[in-house]
Parts: sequence; C-alpha cells; structure tokens
Amino acid sequence: MILLLDTSIIIDLENGIKNTLEKLESIRGSYPDVPKVSFMTYFEFIDGIRNKQPHNRQKALAFIENFDVLQTTKNTAGILSSLKEKYGDVSFSDLFIAAQAIENNMMLATKDKDFDKIKEINKIII
Repeated sequence: MILLLDTSIIIDLENGIKNTLEKLESIRGSYPDVPKVSFMTYFEFIDGIRNKQPHNRQKALAFIENFDVLQTTKNTAGILSSLKEKYGDVSFSDLFIAAQAIENNMMLATKDKDFDKIKEINKIII
C-alpha cells in the first residue's frame, strides 16, 4: 500500500517539523514506495503559497514538485458524492482527499482528526 500525504503532512514536511518527520520515518518500512499527494492537496498547497515572497514561493514550488499527484476520474466523482452524502459535516477538501485514497487503495497520512469520521479510508493520524 502506498502512502497518500494530506496537506497537513506536506506543510509539516516543508517546514521541517521534527515530530512529523520522525513519525513518517518510523512507518517508512511499511510503505517503501514513494508517497503521493491528492490533486486537492496539491491545490491547497499551491493556493497557500500564493502570498509568499517570490524566492520562498519558488522553493515551495520546487518542494511540492517532488511528489506525484493523483489525477481525478469519473470514479473519484462517484466516491466523493457517496462520501458527501454520508459525511456532510466533513469539509469538501477532506472528502475529496478521502475519495482519492479510497479509489487508489492508499493509506492516508494526516494530522487532521476530521478524517477519523470517515470509516471507509485506511489512515494514520499523526
């Protein structure tokens, strides 16, 4: 199974947050393939760096480009619709990420406890 890194994890990695780095290193043996990011995580990250200084924005762009981005499909939309119906109190962004995790049979690594509500996904909450 491949790790899918949530936006919260990507931000921690970019910022060098020691606790997150250590936790990911501790599970690395169980998930040896290169982690991926959801289309939504890529969008949230790009959107979040809009107002950074040009040099810092370039560094952040170079960082996020190290990850493969999962693309959406018609199946993504169907899964997302089902999740939205069942978990309407969870943000659209989180549901979108969950849909891609389900569709691609991936393990989601996140710091966002809202994902606890979504029983259909495999997850590690750091």
